[in-house]
Amino acid sequence: MLSKIKYRLEILRALKPFSFGVKRFMLFIFFISLISMALNFINPVFYKIFIDDVILKQKLSLMPVVAIGYLAVFAFNIILGYVRNYCNNKLVNRVNFKAKIKILRGFFMRDFVEYDTQSVGDMKMRMEDDTGVISSYAYNQTIGYVISYITLIISAILLLFIEWRIAIFSFISIPLTFWLDNIIAKRESAVNNSSRENDQKMSSWLHASVQGWREIKALNLQKHEELQFARYIHKFAVYFGIWINYWVARVLIIPKIKEEFLMQFSLYFFGGLLIISKQFEIGSLLIFMQYYNILANSLKTVSGTDAELLSSKPQSDRLLSELSRAEKSKKKNILSLNFADDNIIEFRNVSFSYANTAQAVVNDLSFSIKKGERVAITGKSGAGKTTVLKLMSGMLRPSSGEILVSGKNINDIDSDNLHKHLGFIMQENILFNSTIKENLFYAKTDASNSELETACQKAFIWDFITTLPDGMETVIGERGIKLSGGQKQRLILARQFLRGTNDIFILDEATSALDQYSESIIQDAIGSVGKDKTIIVVAHRKSSISLCDRHIDFL
Repeated sequence: MLSKIKYRLEILRALKPFSFGVKRFMLFIFFISLISMALNFINPVFYKIFIDDVILKQKLSLMPVVAIGYLAVFAFNIILGYVRNYCNNKLVNRVNFKAKIKILRGFFMRDFVEYDTQSVGDMKMRMEDDTGVISSYAYNQTIGYVISYITLIISAILLLFIEWRIAIFSFISIPLTFWLDNIIAKRESAVNNSSRENDQKMSSWLHASVQGWREIKALNLQKHEELQFARYIHKFAVYFGIWINYWVARVLIIPKIKEEFLMQFSLYFFGGLLIISKQFEIGSLLIFMQYYNILANSLKTVSGTDAELLSSKPQSDRLLSELSRAEKSKKKNILSLNFADDNIIEFRNVSFSYANTAQAVVNDLSFSIKKGERVAITGKSGAGKTTVLKLMSGMLRPSSGEILVSGKNINDIDSDNLHKHLGFIMQENILFNSTIKENLFYAKTDASNSELETACQKAFIWDFITTLPDGMETVIGERGIKLSGGQKQRLILARQFLRGTNDIFILDEATSALDQYSESIIQDAIGSVGKDKTIIVVAHRKSSISLCDRHIDFL
């Protein structure tokens, strides 16, 4: 029990920073729940008056009191329930929103290596599914749990006061309920985890399948993808079937057998024996059963909440992991980079090998690139060219050696500051399913129309945009599917020009998939870059390498 309470407090501490502005709703929910609990204990009093006085003693004048009392309690409970749900929704929505923002920020603040080890499905489910447990901690796992415990204790005391012998017998259900729910909840947790892993794999597969639909159709792989989808759906059905059986047993079947059949039958039987022996009254037995129902419901809530806590613990653990993820610390000693130095990039005996591989991709590499140089990095496939680009941009950390950017160790430079000065043009770049203008705004959100036009002209794409019926408002489709390869690369280049902060342009096979005409346009655009900017090109084509002043060859 103590471990469960500590775990709840740990979750609450993690969620507390996201409740700013809505903490008052937590207090409202607590006070409303206390009032609602008190009303539940008042109801049996009216029931007792109705049995003992109105029916047995024929005091019909009390009938209006009973009726009005019942209706008043009922109406008040409805109003309190509405207010409680309103406060609960306000609290959950605010905390959920802020927690998701924090998790998203955590995704962007990770080391680059982590992105290679985590699937898209897992990221999506951490953001959407695992945050779903937040709602239970706004009421069920916190206030509702405490109120149910208080109700359990008060109802147990009242039962002892009414008839201690039957009360002691009724308490047998308490340890039995906790024991059964705990056993089933452990099995639920294992099934939920397996189901979540299957959903994660299916989400990753679906993301890749939708993105690669052209290749799937071209290779006639539709049947293969259908079968793969059927496998995931079948596993989901199996896991869901197992889970629903556990849930029905824990929430519906066992409570009905235990409470409605065994316990209530036994209590009425023993109460009847006491009535026959003149040691108990019918009205008192009926009141006892009313309070026993309150005890049974609160016990069901407490035990069920503990079971839900255990069942959803894997999701809660992942939520804690994401919320406690430390953001990268900003280096206070380096506020900005100064690219006035002659050597702006320098490798000193740098070696690098990927995890779980013995062979080094880069081995004892040393070179320097001066400001304003056009440098080509060449070599056969797998020689480590792209790895070198990732090292100089901070995406990877060297296993040994030192990388200097503008005379400063790259490990001491905040990655955000570094990337502000780098312009990447890759073979496959990210374009979003929105308009040309909105895609350009990713570089500079407050850019004026004249700035947009200047950047597009510099990238030799303005003339093409003006021929479109909707111009800058043209939607380019998912990953720019409505554009040709050359048009996409020119749009990416325009986006880099719009940033205006790039001191280093990095092109990784940026023109390898283009025809000669499109490549020449890209080369002309790159050639227009100012002489004070440094250009680093990874390429195989001689036409791309001809732009450069010198080569760094990887044998």
